Order: sequence, then structure tokens, then C-alpha cells
Amino acid sequence: MKRALGMVLGLAVVAALACLPALFWNVTFSSDQSYEETTIRKYDAEFTVGENGRMDVTETLTVDFPSSGKHGIFRFWDVADENAPTLRRVPEDIEVTRDGQPEEWEQLEEDRGRYEVARFGSQYVTLDPGLHTYEISYSVDDVLIPDPDDASASELYWNLVPGGWQQPIDRALLTVHLPAPAEDVQCGVGWDSTTGCDVAGEGTQTLVVKAKGLAPRTPVTVLTTQDVPVPPVQGEQRPWSARWDRVLGPGPVALGAVLLLALLLGVWGSVLGARSREPKPGFPLQYAPPDDIGPAQGQYILTEGIKREAFVASILQAAEKGAVTLGHDGDRWSLTDKAGPAGWRPVDPVTGTVARLLDGPGDTFTADPSSVSAGKKLKSRVDTFERELKTWARSNNLLVPSGLGGLGGLLVLLALVAMVLALTWNPLDMTMTALVPAAFGLGAISLLRPGAGTRRTATGRDLWSRVGGFHRVLSTPSSENRFDFSGRQELYTAYIPWAVAFGCADVWAAKYRTETGTEPPVPTYFPVGGSWTHGDPTSSMVDSFSHTVDSAISSYEATQRSSSSGGGGGFSGGGGGGGGGGGSW
Repeated sequence: MKRALGMVLGLAVVAALACLPALFWNVTFSSDQSYEETTIRKYDAEFTVGENGRMDVTETLTVDFPSSGKHGIFRFWDVADENAPTLRRVPEDIEVTRDGQPEEWEQLEEDRGRYEVARFGSQYVTLDPGLHTYEISYSVDDVLIPDPDDASASELYWNLVPGGWQQPIDRALLTVHLPAPAEDVQCGVGWDSTTGCDVAGEGTQTLVVKAKGLAPRTPVTVLTTQDVPVPPVQGEQRPWSARWDRVLGPGPVALGAVLLLALLLGVWGSVLGARSREPKPGFPLQYAPPDDIGPAQGQYILTEGIKREAFVASILQAAEKGAVTLGHDGDRWSLTDKAGPAGWRPVDPVTGTVARLLDGPGDTFTADPSSVSAGKKLKSRVDTFERELKTWARSNNLLVPSGLGGLGGLLVLLALVAMVLALTWNPLDMTMTALVPAAFGLGAISLLRPGAGTRRTATGRDLWSRVGGFHRVLSTPSSENRFDFSGRQELYTAYIPWAVAFGCADVWAAKYRTETGTEPPVPTYFPVGGSWTHGDPTSSMVDSFSHTVDSAISSYEATQRSSSSGGGGGFSGGGGGGGGGGGSW
């Protein structure tokens, strides 16, 4: 239940993040407006609106190019209209001529499909300075929208000159042919303006709007009531406003497919994750570790993961068995081979791999935080130690591959990366697609835990049960589980390597202190002198030794990083449909 709740909460967070584009829709983070050197001397446009809501438009623009180097002009259309939020008005049947001849042009999209762009001209041809006349024709569906005051009527609310033209416009003549006489005509020049128009034709089916001296980015907007019903939608419509297009995608079918795929992958990931979790066996109390294994092996079979403490515990185990002698000088530690091969016979095979730090009887290895060579040798030995520990478990038929094996964790990581890409880059123009990899990743998240790619065999589960029982003895406080130290105080120091491997050395020391009323003894294999002769010797010594090992390895790894870092509502002007504009290029 906790996992299911966690998955639901995780998906809710991803869905909330996916909605951020809707929050910042229409927000511009750049105020850069490039200088436009061309001027539109005449802007003549004719709009013919049919009873079916389709409008045919012809725009004739006489553009003054004062210098050479320009290729032509561009025109863009905003397919969104806040007065008709579910409609997407995409211009169709675009045709263009320049100076009476067909002109080469290219259609593009900008801002994830919100803007349709037509670029007129060729990148290989520049225009002569002077006047050039462009005639642009196109059609738009669904321009008649409901009249908020009369359900049987409709209205046209349109930017006859869109507010995105970068050029100043000397003169505009705009003619609108309507399917019914124009009523309640309002016209505005400029953003949020309700005045400034010279409009004629109210009460007739043709409106004529004149304007002059328009500054760049100045719309001319008209609103008129039509005594005709709103026709059925002919063009593209979605159940949501354009604000949500980047979130929910092109339509309900695509959204439904995404949600279904997310559900299926979520179930699959959850099944894989559940199969990777082994039910714990009983852990009956064990007052001694299993025979023939060492603390690193016990830690690995208990957790299916390998911690750095396992390597440190193996060195302590070798010292406890008399194979090596530990030395300490400031922040440097040393290991000396005490008795050669004979001294290593009492230790388990994994602990015996520590001997490879040494070259034979009497040889000493010094771990020095400032020594790159010592760090290199330690790094190599630790890496080999971890591989040999895994080999031991497989060769003794204790662990076998499970499910997707190591591939499962990789798939989870890839799913999480895909989720981030869908939320940020949004390559499919639909951030809700992030739910698909997120559902799999969250459902299968347990595949990332150590050992998720393996499972214990019957023999491995038996050993797991016995190691877990011994772990209980070392790691639970005396108030929950006592350990009778009477007559066997030596077991305290003998089991310190195991407590270190299990990460419970502090609890093991506190247990001894509580049950005997005395401070824990200092193991004979600890170096003489040092801060661990007072207080908690095990934690102090282990912390010091672990720090030295980590520092030495870090010193080596730092040289590798440095060597590889080479470089490298009401009416207002500009408020209608037909948003867009253009400029030269």
C-alpha cells in the first residue's frame, strides 16, 4: 500500500510539473524587438465571411525596401484566440505573388505550433531596393463566434491588421464583406483601444475601415454582431484552450493513448519491481557467525550490496586472525604481512584477497592520504575485492540473476532521463508524455536498489537467515536482546569486524558497556596508542582507518579527473482573432 501511495504521489508531482508550460503560456522572457528598416506604404486587405464561418482573405502589401540585401517578407498567424479558446484557426490555401508573379515561399511553425509562419522569398535571391507589392491570399475557418448577449446570433471579432507587423504602416484600407448586415460595430486602433477607427458601412453587409500612420506592432480590430447563427465547427477544435496545448497535446485521442500507455508501463514496472523484492526469511537469534565465511561475505549476503566498510572489516578480520599487523602514525595507516601464507590460512577466501596488497612475509603497505600511488593501489584492490565478492556468491550458488538482471536498473535510469527530457525539452510538444516513463520508473524504482538484479537461491536464503540472526544479536540494544558476555569477553573483540561490516559497531560497543558495566576492551590487534585508547575505541579506530582509505583513493581519483578535463471579455484593440504579423528578412 505504501509503495502504491508513493507511486501515485510521484505521478501527481510529475503531472504538476508537466502543467508548468500552461502556467507560463503567453509569458515572454525577452523584450528584444529588432529594428525593421522596411515600411509598408499601403496595406489593402479584403475579407469575405461566409455563413459557414469560413473567411477568405486577400492582403495586398506595398513594401518599401530602402536598401539591398533583403530576401522578402514573412507573415505569421496566431492559431489561438482567447475569445474562442477551443478553436485552432490554421490558415489554409495560402498563395502569394510578388509584383504580379508567383513567389517562392516556405511554411514553418514556431512556438510549438502556436504560430503558422510563411516566409516569402528565396534565400538565394535578394531584392532590389524600392517598392515591391505582395498579394497574400488564404482562408480561415470558424471566424464567427457566439454572441454572448444573443444565443441566436454570432459575431465577428477580428484583428484586420494583426498586432505583430514589425513595419510601420503608412495607410491601411480594410474591406469586410459579411453574411448579414453589420450591427453594433466597434473598432479600435492600437492595443486595448476602443476608438481611433474610420469605419463606414454599419447596417450594411460591407464594412470599410481606414487607418493611417500606424506605428509598428499596432493592431486594427473590429467587432460586429451578425444576425446569423454560429455555424458548426469546420476546422480544428480541442476540448481545452491553447494554453494547454503544450501540456495535453494535439487532442483527446493522443492524450488518452499517453495515459493508457502510462498505465500499462506503470503496471509492468510495478510487477518487475515487486519481483525484485525478496520476502525476508525468519532471522532466529544466532550468537556466532556462520562457519567458513567472513564479515564481508556476511554483509553481502545480508544486503546484496557492497559497502566500503566491507573492505575495512576484511582488513580488521585479517588482523584479528593474526595474518597482518596494523600500524598507525598520524593520518597514515600501515599493514604488515605477519606470517606469510601460513598466517592467511585461518581466514576466509574473501578476506584473504586483502593479502594482495602485500608482497609476502614482512612486507608493509602504507595508506597515506597524500600518496597517489597508494591511492591507486587501494582503488585497484577495492574494485577487485568487490568483483571477487560477487564471484564468490555466484560460484557457491548463493545468488543467481533475477528478472531483467542489471538491465532493469538501467531501464529505470533511462526512464527517469526520458521523463526529464519530456518535461524540459518537450520533443513531442506534449509534456504529459512524461507520465509514460515516469510511471515505469516509479513502479520499478526498486530495481535501483543493490541486489535488485539477483535473487538468493534456497542455499542463499538459508545463509541469509543465519547471517540475519547474527546481525540481530550484534545490532539490537541490550534492552531488546541480551548477549551474555560472562566468560567470553573475547568474543566482543572477535566480532568487531562483523559489527563494522554490518555498520553497527557503536551498538555492539554500547551493548558490551550496558551488560558488563565496563568500557569495551581495546582489541589486541589495534595499534598501540591513539585516541581510541579512551572512550569508544572501535568507532574511533574504524573512523580513522576508513578516512585514510577514502582520502588515499580520493587523492588518486583527483589526478584522473584533472587529467581528463581538457576543455571543451469586452472589446479592445488587438483582442480579436486573427493575431499574427510579419516583417522582412
